[in-house]
Amino acid sequence: MLLNLLFPDRRRRFIVERGEHLLRITAERCAAIQGEPRARLAQLAELAPAFIAQYLPPTFRLFVSGVASGMAAFNLVRTLTRRLPGIPADRFLEITRGLPNNPTTEMDLALWQISQVIRGDVACRAAFEDQSSAELAAAYRAGALPATAQQALDPFMARYGSRGLAEIDLGRPRWSEDPAHVMDMVAGYLRITDPEQAPDAVFARGAASSAAVVDELVAVARRGHRGWLRARLVRFAAGRARALMPLRESPKFFAVRLFGLIRADLLRVGQELAATRELGAPDDLFYLSFAELAAFAAGEPADWAGLIALRRETYRREERRRQVPRLLLSDGRAFYAGLRSVGSPDGASLAGSPVSPGSVEGFVRVVFDPRRADLLPGEIMVCRGTDPSWTPLFLTAAGLVMEVGGLMTHGAVVAREYGIPAIVGVDRATERLRTGQRIGMNGSTGEIRPLDAAEKPEPDERLSD
Repeated sequence: MLLNLLFPDRRRRFIVERGEHLLRITAERCAAIQGEPRARLAQLAELAPAFIAQYLPPTFRLFVSGVASGMAAFNLVRTLTRRLPGIPADRFLEITRGLPNNPTTEMDLALWQISQVIRGDVACRAAFEDQSSAELAAAYRAGALPATAQQALDPFMARYGSRGLAEIDLGRPRWSEDPAHVMDMVAGYLRITDPEQAPDAVFARGAASSAAVVDELVAVARRGHRGWLRARLVRFAAGRARALMPLRESPKFFAVRLFGLIRADLLRVGQELAATRELGAPDDLFYLSFAELAAFAAGEPADWAGLIALRRETYRREERRRQVPRLLLSDGRAFYAGLRSVGSPDGASLAGSPVSPGSVEGFVRVVFDPRRADLLPGEIMVCRGTDPSWTPLFLTAAGLVMEVGGLMTHGAVVAREYGIPAIVGVDRATERLRTGQRIGMNGSTGEIRPLDAAEKPEPDERLSD
């Protein structure tokens, strides 16, 4: 951590390169696996746990050291500026706008550039206007998109194709398997026609705003006894926070690409075993542990089909769960409720934790799946939670409301980077707000106010077990 704070840019590059080096080793080892399907499955079942145990702990310690250093600097800015005269308590949050070198932000901006290439080509634009995302995805996988679009998307998919919804789960599909979501996001960006709302312009304004906020904090910190020292500490800490906090997204980006390599090989084996009816479906393998995969590959007798079917049914049942507990205790009790309705005598206003400052009014778009968002520019996105597969939507949204999350969860971090107001921890927001409803939200206070004749949300005082 000391080295990170002394040499932030050099250390950030070193940490990221260690992850890239490990990915290259993984790709080489996966490529070296040969033989008939069960033999390859046995090698994969042995490689993944052993490889993870050997290489991942030191690599993740490096990543964590970078994130922890950035957070330490960020918290130092908060401490140094907490009681500065005339400075709002949440102003320090704005130093994280427009952070460079964040792999998630880089992904979103790369997608925006692709959309601009497509906008400038008549055939490409016509294809994205006339065809569904499923048709575009099928054409891309067949290499049949107009040449300009195909060539623009290829490097993006090579780098980001291992991403996907709930991507930290090895069993979940990746964009490389079904790029329909990518096509949807490109189509969404094509609807942005105001140059002021262009993602690269929004990002540039955020970076400029952050620099201005740092200058403001330094100027105010310089006043008073030993102000020169406090001002130097504020600038030092703010600079270190901006250099190192982008690493927060790097460990997950590294992990999902590692998972992508292993998943691709497992799927190839699964397809071959499904073709010979040794499996019911290629993804059956993801319902077994690595130890069970090794036993299955060795031909050990067991009711593998029954076990897989049972776990599939459990998974499908969990997919129907409408609400995830906010708190689970060791005695089995589950608490679902979030912050209560506050702010108005009739309880119509909602409240949550403010995590990205700013106020905005707009129409609600309740989104449960980013692949079917239909989010229009200027709408306020209301969802249960987000991961990196959601973030291209942030460049379209005017604000963000989430049922779960905190100051450093993914949605909050990215919202601050893009400079959009965000509130998290809003109890049952996706039920109590509706698509098309007009609301005002304040990312500095956490208050959400209905601005139309919305139905009064019923307070929920229940605790569920």
